[in-house]
Amino acid sequence: MRQLPIVSGLLNYLSAPTLPSISASITENNVALISLKRKGGEFEPGNLGVTRLPAGLVKAHFSEPNISDELTLGDYLSKTAEQANIRKVARLSVTLPVGSARTIIVALDSIPDTRAELNQMIEWKVERNLGYKVSDLRISHTRLSDSDGRPQWVISAVQVAVVSQYERVFRDLGWQVGLIAPQHIGEAQWLIRAGIKEDQVAVSLHDNGFDIVIVRGSEPILIREVICPPEEREDEFFRLLVYYRDRIAVTDENLTLNRFLIIGNPTEQRQFREVFSAALERNSILLSPQQLGLNVDSNAPVNSFFAAAGLATMAWN
Repeated sequence: MRQLPIVSGLLNYLSAPTLPSISASITENNVALISLKRKGGEFEPGNLGVTRLPAGLVKAHFSEPNISDELTLGDYLSKTAEQANIRKVARLSVTLPVGSARTIIVALDSIPDTRAELNQMIEWKVERNLGYKVSDLRISHTRLSDSDGRPQWVISAVQVAVVSQYERVFRDLGWQVGLIAPQHIGEAQWLIRAGIKEDQVAVSLHDNGFDIVIVRGSEPILIREVICPPEEREDEFFRLLVYYRDRIAVTDENLTLNRFLIIGNPTEQRQFREVFSAALERNSILLSPQQLGLNVDSNAPVNSFFAAAGLATMAWN
C-alpha cells in the first residue's frame, strides 16, 4: 500500500511515483524533520531534527484553523532543518497532527458504471460519515481489496481551510510538499511495508484518545480515530478489539492478529498489551522500531519522528 495523498488531490497512492526521502511530522508539541538512508533491508536517519513547540502554536482540529501564527511555525521548521543539518529542503512529505485529518474505509454494494458515478457515491459516503460537505474538504480515495464480495475504498479527508494553512507555511519556506497525510498513516506504513499475511495492529496514544490501524497484508482493514478521556482509552481499545474479533478476524490460525505496535511510553505499552491479551485471549508480539527496520538508538525520541520516518520509507517503494 502506498501513501494517502491529500495535497496531491485524488492521486492513486497505490501507483504513486516515488516520494522524497525527507519527511516532516507536525504535532501539537513538536516538529520533526528526517531524511532516511537505506542499508540492506533497514533504514536509519541520515539527518534528524526534533524541536519542541510552544503551547498553543499548533492546536489540532478537523474544522478549525490549526496554526495560531504561521510565520512562527515556519521559523520553528527552519530551526529544525538547521538542527538536522539539512541545508536545502527541495521536496518532502508531511504528517499532520492527530485530529487534523480523518481516514475512513467504506464499502459499496457494487462498482458504478462510470468514474463520475463512483466519485458521486464516494462523496456521498464521505458526507454521510464525516458530516461535512465535500466542497469544504480535500479528499483522496483508493481502491482496496474486496470484502465479502463488496468493493472497498480507503478515503482520507481534510478541511480545505485547515490544509491551506500548512500549505502556506511550506510555500513561504520554499519547500515543495508532495504528500500530506494523517499521522497514523505514517506510523502504519511500517506495518504495511512488512507485507506479511497475518494481521497487524498499530496504536498511537495521545491525550485525547488514540488512533488504531489494523493491517492485513499490505492494506488497512480497520481504521479508527477514538476521542475519549485518557482514563477511558483502555476500555475503548478493548471494545474495538472485540469488534475486530467478532466481525473482521479470519478463522485461519496462521493469519491471526498478534503483531502489535504501540506508540506510547513503556507504561502505556504494558497496559495496552494486557488489554490486547484479554480481548483476543492470546499473547502479542510487541514490535519495536528496530524490529520493523528502523535502526535508531534506543534513547532517541522515536515517538516524535516515527510517523515522518514511515512516510520517508516510501522513497524506496
